[in-house]
Amino acid sequence: MTTTAMGFLGIMTGRRHGIPPIAEPEFCSHLCRAAPLYELKVLVFHPEDVAADGSYVRGYQWQNGQWEPAQAPPPDILYNRCFYRTPEEKRAASAALSVLTRCLPWSRGLPDKWGVYEILRRSPAAAPLLPETELYSSSEALGNMLAGREYGVFLKPRTGSHGKRTLHAVLLGRSEGGGVKVRGRDRDNKPFQYVFGTLDEGLDWIGRFIGQHRYIIQPYLHLTGSGGQPFDVRVLMQKNGTGAWTLTGMAVRLGTRGSLTSNLHGGGTAVPALPFLLDEYGAAGRDLLEELTLVSALLPPLLEESCGRLGELGLDFGIDAGGRIYLLEANSKPGRTVFRLTGDRRAARLAAENPLRYARHLLLSSSSQHKLPPGQLRSHGRMISMVPKEDS
Repeated sequence: MTTTAMGFLGIMTGRRHGIPPIAEPEFCSHLCRAAPLYELKVLVFHPEDVAADGSYVRGYQWQNGQWEPAQAPPPDILYNRCFYRTPEEKRAASAALSVLTRCLPWSRGLPDKWGVYEILRRSPAAAPLLPETELYSSSEALGNMLAGREYGVFLKPRTGSHGKRTLHAVLLGRSEGGGVKVRGRDRDNKPFQYVFGTLDEGLDWIGRFIGQHRYIIQPYLHLTGSGGQPFDVRVLMQKNGTGAWTLTGMAVRLGTRGSLTSNLHGGGTAVPALPFLLDEYGAAGRDLLEELTLVSALLPPLLEESCGRLGELGLDFGIDAGGRIYLLEANSKPGRTVFRLTGDRRAARLAAENPLRYARHLLLSSSSQHKLPPGQLRSHGRMISMVPKEDS
């Protein structure tokens, strides 16, 4: 195993229950264990544990088969894996980023769902993949859109994730008593369903549910397999050790029968893509797989043109009964659980280690990088060591 380090990768993540108290501990530990293979040192830290002047960070390193508290100067490369559950968490991350100005970002982020839609709809190649999308502006506008959609509309937060606070609203016919049926998931990702006797009652409830949050509206798409389970296709695109975009893996995410979404956090699971597509679409399933591969390669460069350098993207595609592909979402901080669930060991390993390969590429592409003595690393031109700290 390589014992020298050419640079220091810092993983900034959220605070969660556990030992150590970090989000995504399995992913972070894999990165730390594999880091010596790519001549890197890794420290996992919380935004709150960055010095106010940005002179050091406190966090956790993987050493001798276990997590240990440590302190180090600011990292050379900063890999932001923070997911903001509260405004306070978002403010803490922003404060940390504002003082870690000398760290090279491993990746930029994406705008919200509406921002991504606005970027991609300008591309003749990407626009056909996009469902019709509008901003939620008022109950009146939502009512007009409902009236023109036989299968209703789908509403989702512009900055939401994991299917939380999503809604499907549909007008009921006279034979069903009229009114509006609304089903969705609340802030805790628990499913619910209500039927309102009149359109106005339904629209008023939706308006209160949305509150001050910003939403987009799309026509409700029938993206359900023959078994009655909602599904989508997750494609993980990552940059490799030469900085080139590669398709790491592809999997179908299956929601529970009758569920609104197929997100794993909402109780879904994952299966290999090709067997599922062949079962659902026959011989055309192989053509769909090829088309998914082509459009997945198309999208990252388009988004980089507007957003700046990116390191990885999770692309979620829906496929209707006729085989039409829709881009449902693009995520710059994708998860990797699908490949463990499908048993795709190659994709799981690449998903975990490509961030290290790309970090090494960034270091090699920057100036004044040299190999260091064992146990040391260079941060912004200074020779430093990880200093074990008592957990306070």
